[in-house]
Amino acid sequence: MNSGSSGLSHSKDDRDTVLRSSQLYYSRRARYDDLIAQRQHDKSKRTFRELNFLQWAFKRHSKRPVRRVLDVACGGGRHIVGLAQKGFICTGQDFSKERVEVTRARAQRASARVKVGQGDATKLTYSGRFDSVLALYLLFLLPSDDDVLACLRGAHKALRPGGLLVCNIFNPFSRSPNELVEIVRSGRSTSERHARGVRVTEIAELERFDAVLGVGWASETAIAEAPDGVHVFRDREQFRLLTYWDMARYFRDSKFREVYCYPDWLKKPPRTPRAEQLVFIARK
Repeated sequence: MNSGSSGLSHSKDDRDTVLRSSQLYYSRRARYDDLIAQRQHDKSKRTFRELNFLQWAFKRHSKRPVRRVLDVACGGGRHIVGLAQKGFICTGQDFSKERVEVTRARAQRASARVKVGQGDATKLTYSGRFDSVLALYLLFLLPSDDDVLACLRGAHKALRPGGLLVCNIFNPFSRSPNELVEIVRSGRSTSERHARGVRVTEIAELERFDAVLGVGWASETAIAEAPDGVHVFRDREQFRLLTYWDMARYFRDSKFREVYCYPDWLKKPPRTPRAEQLVFIARK
């Protein structure tokens, strides 16, 4: 399937709907996700594992010392604040201004210096400024092949020669039910995040799914129980099930020279389809 094929292209209105829905989803939850992070003292096993992997990847695969890092969808700042604490010079952006504000607050709590602002991951304007670019928990939310390619080509341009892009996808062939596979298989998924005095329960129900294109829409209900009361958010979000071979094509079309794949943030190549996530390291 060629990039920009009619099945995966979107009209401007369709694309705007997808992006607005995603932006609203993450904006509404930003404050409560940050409360949970604060009450966990900004530490979690998941974040520790991912930061440990990133530092290993920088040393193992980069052809240049990694000092300057760009995160094109920094979310609440888990990765760039953690890396900044370890001496990296970090720049971040996010599509949601609420999550940008959360990242700034997180950096202030950690006494870490990061540069962060609102931005579109498909419209990067940097050229040869970074030793590594992160695009984590992002690609499955982008509306089309064209958007994924725009993101990866922008990342390629932003990198210095020998630098690394690190990105990940949920494995659609996983034998363990990651959140996207679960909702496609069963039509519903439930998750919960909590810390002392704060709880966010997420219930997602599948509206429709095109098994040929791997594109679906889900209705998402979040119940946030926090010191300021109980809040219920109802949103819709599009997602895409991307495969290893989709990613291989994207990297090729984005001019990356070498690509490595690891399962679930482990420092060894995947040998079975059990991995919930596939983590890619692509070198310029």
